[in-house]
Amino acid sequence: MNIKEIKMNSLALKKQLKVLVENDFLTDYKFIEDIPESPGQYWEFKLSLLNVDLDKEITRSVGFLVGNGRFKNVNLSINDFFSNNDALAEEIYTLDEFTAFNNLVPILKNFDEYENLGYIVAIQLNSFIIGGNDWLRQVCDEFILIIHLDEKNNDEICISTMQSERYKIKIEESNQTNFLIVPFDKCRYFVNYSRVEGYYDMKYYEYEVAFSFAGEDRELVDEIADLLRKSNIRVFYDMYETVSLWGKDLYTHLDEIYRNKSKYCVMFISEHYKQKVWTNHERESAQARSFVEKVEYILPIRLDDTEIPGIRSTTGYIDGTLFNASDIAGFIKSKVRGF
Repeated sequence: MNIKEIKMNSLALKKQLKVLVENDFLTDYKFIEDIPESPGQYWEFKLSLLNVDLDKEITRSVGFLVGNGRFKNVNLSINDFFSNNDALAEEIYTLDEFTAFNNLVPILKNFDEYENLGYIVAIQLNSFIIGGNDWLRQVCDEFILIIHLDEKNNDEICISTMQSERYKIKIEESNQTNFLIVPFDKCRYFVNYSRVEGYYDMKYYEYEVAFSFAGEDRELVDEIADLLRKSNIRVFYDMYETVSLWGKDLYTHLDEIYRNKSKYCVMFISEHYKQKVWTNHERESAQARSFVEKVEYILPIRLDDTEIPGIRSTTGYIDGTLFNASDIAGFIKSKVRGF
């Protein structure tokens, strides 16, 4: 494939992205081909052909997103910058569930020749600002996600997040206190900061949610965990912790997770749950925490009508038989975020 063919495919990609952005997106974005000039926040789509073995990358800009209202971010707010990125990423993942991006498949397939040479063909989405000083432009710069053909089925699109985990930090300077939510790798740009859970100096927990469930119920839990992870919720889920759990005294380590290190424990109650040794250990640790703090900590999701010792019938719960994984993930996210 020569440069002329790359240009032609880039043009086709621009046209399809414009249709997608202006017809399918729920938020009112505009798609433009030239780099914007006015101060504010913007997003750039880049076509990337990367060959790791050859340490070679071919990139080509294929357009920019311009938002309205708060998404313009003309004040160049750091909090708004990353909040806008989170909202855009979540919208893109929602559209992907409805296969909105599958019209990109034929265009990406046109790069088969490069893939045969070991290149990875993808569309990158980056966010940046125009205006401000060099320091602010370095802080407000983020690689959000990549869009590429699914490795298992190249007739489908796969979207992978590239955003770093968000830290909530408190900054003390000049007799003033500010709170920011930024990617962890951006904290190095700030001095005298401390990590907190929210805007009210709430205690920080390593995990916002810890899942307690029986292996027989894993299919549902796995889907919910994946949805929460895409929303940057810190989840303790054993499948995400394979390396960290390796070699540890699990009895002691899990007690620490469910007693001290999680903001909420989501308990998937079922007949299987009641019968397991490890789930009973997790439950006892969670109940000990709940008893000491006397605040809502255990969030039950009932998959059947099994009664669990220590979980009162009057405790508010979600009926897992009435809602799907996406609904339940939404409930958990709302609880964690305080909506």
